[in-house]
Amino acid sequence: MVLQINDPGHDTGLPPPFNKDGRFGRAQSPDPRFSVDDENPTIHAATGYPMCVPRTNPAVADDPLCPQKNRPKANLGCRNFSQAGVAPPVSGELGLPTGTYCTQFVMRAVPGTTAKPPFFAPDPKAGATDLVYNIAQPTDPDARQQAPLEVGDYISFSGTLLSNGIISTHTIEANVGIYTQPGIQPSYLAIGEFGVGTADPLATSINGVPQETQDRIFLEAETTDVKVPVDIYMVDVGPDGIEHNRWATMFEMTGECDPSATLAVSCMGVDGGITTQNTGPQPQRARIRATKSITGILSQPSRNIRVAARSLCKPTHADLDVNTGHSASLDACLSAAPLAANGLMVGQYSAPVFEYIFPEGVRPGDLVVPNDFWHLPFLRFGDADVGPLTPTPW
Repeated sequence: MVLQINDPGHDTGLPPPFNKDGRFGRAQSPDPRFSVDDENPTIHAATGYPMCVPRTNPAVADDPLCPQKNRPKANLGCRNFSQAGVAPPVSGELGLPTGTYCTQFVMRAVPGTTAKPPFFAPDPKAGATDLVYNIAQPTDPDARQQAPLEVGDYISFSGTLLSNGIISTHTIEANVGIYTQPGIQPSYLAIGEFGVGTADPLATSINGVPQETQDRIFLEAETTDVKVPVDIYMVDVGPDGIEHNRWATMFEMTGECDPSATLAVSCMGVDGGITTQNTGPQPQRARIRATKSITGILSQPSRNIRVAARSLCKPTHADLDVNTGHSASLDACLSAAPLAANGLMVGQYSAPVFEYIFPEGVRPGDLVVPNDFWHLPFLRFGDADVGPLTPTPW
């Protein structure tokens, strides 16, 4: 079996031979319609950390966009949560390596970090500061670059089988746990399974049949930061093309970071958010299953959804529009978020919604309940890329 990453070329800004290349390796694409996402890390570790295939033979020349130092050798030590100054999550401390390379480790903060994050390990050596001790040195893994896939990594993949027998892949997940220094950027996320209810507010469908409907959402995401909450946003886009982020994970939705109590440092001063990566059975998994949301917050679901770490941008009640769920300061923060790892978004992941949960009939034998497409605003009213549907099919 031969895999080839379907990765169309882009300009890197580097001198030849690195001036034209793909996001995750050498540029190659038999069909760009089924290629990688060039904004999100669709080639990633099990934590969402972006991974790559070196463009050169590492024994001859290291690839600066896919450096070997980002997969440290096990005999040099694999930095764990405790060594990173973090109380291990409920799932426990990271495991010991079993092969040549570290398959579970925490990266240090990137060079240039000037403010001390809330989670830092104390320096065991006298005369040096905690900040310096926790910043990556030139030989340490660099969280601003991708990590190379290595021989022996176990991967799962999705792609297209070509006529020559090659599988042209657009998604790869490696069974590797790469984490970033908690409480600071860059961090990385990836979205797994998720679905959103369309939430028709009526107990009777448009054709007069009783129906079961509910505001609900389920989502699983992966994050490299085990301490900072992850928030979900519905990405509302109007005909003008401007994005507005509808906050969907306040305390009433998640039951975490209770505003009536003293908020933990990890809450970053805001209620809600998803913290199962710290409190759940898997140290990278941010998961929510909300079946009784705040009235209206999930109605009119968007075409795209975004997850973001609070260390990148924090939601706020200060300028939150109670009618739309939008916040001008949050929108400005997310739109100005930096890029890293060869042009990928950091601290967030955006994806189209593939599963809408439509109303269901309650009595077998009744007329079939129609899907309420009119509650999808991008179909009913249109946005910068789609619709409105004309003529309307309902």
